Amino acid sequence: MNEWLPVLLALSAGIALGLLITPRRWLSQNKRTTAVADSKQLSDNLGNRYFRGINYLLNEQPDKALEVFLQLAEVTPETVETHLSLGNLFRRRGEMDNAIRCHQNIINQTELSVEERNHALLELGEDYLRAGLLDRAEELFSTLAAQEISTQTALLRLLNIFQQEHEWQSAIRVAQQLQRVSGESNQAMVAHFYCELASEQRQAGQQQAVMELLEQAAQADPQCARLWIQRAQLATENNQSDAAIEYYSKACAIDQDCLSLVLEALINAYRQAGKLDQAEQFLTGWLHNYTDTSAVIAAVELIQEQHGIDQASEFLLDELKRKPTAGKMRALLQLTTTDSTHNFPLLDVFGQLSDSLREHENGYQCRVCGLEGHTHHWHCPSCRSWNTTLPVRGILGE
Repeated sequence: MNEWLPVLLALSAGIALGLLITPRRWLSQNKRTTAVADSKQLSDNLGNRYFRGINYLLNEQPDKALEVFLQLAEVTPETVETHLSLGNLFRRRGEMDNAIRCHQNIINQTELSVEERNHALLELGEDYLRAGLLDRAEELFSTLAAQEISTQTALLRLLNIFQQEHEWQSAIRVAQQLQRVSGESNQAMVAHFYCELASEQRQAGQQQAVMELLEQAAQADPQCARLWIQRAQLATENNQSDAAIEYYSKACAIDQDCLSLVLEALINAYRQAGKLDQAEQFLTGWLHNYTDTSAVIAAVELIQEQHGIDQASEFLLDELKRKPTAGKMRALLQLTTTDSTHNFPLLDVFGQLSDSLREHENGYQCRVCGLEGHTHHWHCPSCRSWNTTLPVRGILGE
């Protein structure tokens, strides 16, 4: 009931004003002396319906209340703002049919000002969007944008719709139009849209189209790490290991958090190029500046492969002392069990503890909305922000 209180206050003020104004307007249009009595009867009828609507709200009967207030709105268009609030409340409660009916009723009023009508149209578009009626929402917001009515808001909503529908070309067009209107750069977002298109073309086996789209992404935002990762993937498919190494390294230089995403592919590229010693140098050099459990474990495996378990154990112990994590501890346990000379009591207990800790970890978290999960997303499925999902850091993370 508490969430109805603000709108109840607005209804009390708005409709009460309408009850005062409506008889006076009626009087101005009817000059006969009998009009006074008739206007009093009209006012009484309106007041009775108003309080009946309030009673429905108090008794948690919003459908019946809506019927009453819609009737009052037809008689008293001065309550438009109040009914906009009522429609918005229905939308917040998830009662989308009622919200749509309320806003459509307002739009149908003949005495609305242009500003009030446009406001109601925007709210109706929000209703359609919330209800999942994307086609209707797209048509309405497109019309508003074309007529330069609340252009920035309409373009923002269209951008949201096209991203939901994966209509990336349309999203690019709207993002660029929005950039011109708002003066704020959307180039980083546009680069991701081109990367989405490149992913679709890659799945279709259209390598030339992929290269062209990634070039457009680079023109939009050369600091987009994702486009360099996709270039590296394309180079790998064409057995261009040196190019793949270069592109993966470029992505990691732009965004250090990309390393955990491309680590396995990067090492494979080094391996195919016969440059494992350079892979080791890259990782150990990286770890001088950054902390990354996945990189530590990969470096340990390379050191063990090329120099033996003693040097690998020494390196791992140093990293554990520098910053302990459950992943590094598990790597040390696995390393020691490969050689009986490095074995020690309670290995199984520590191993079970480490496994239990890692079972409860989430590998990634959105820095905007906090969504956690085991999968990386370029586009957060919760808040729909781009490139905000990062590896979790700390004892249970990277």
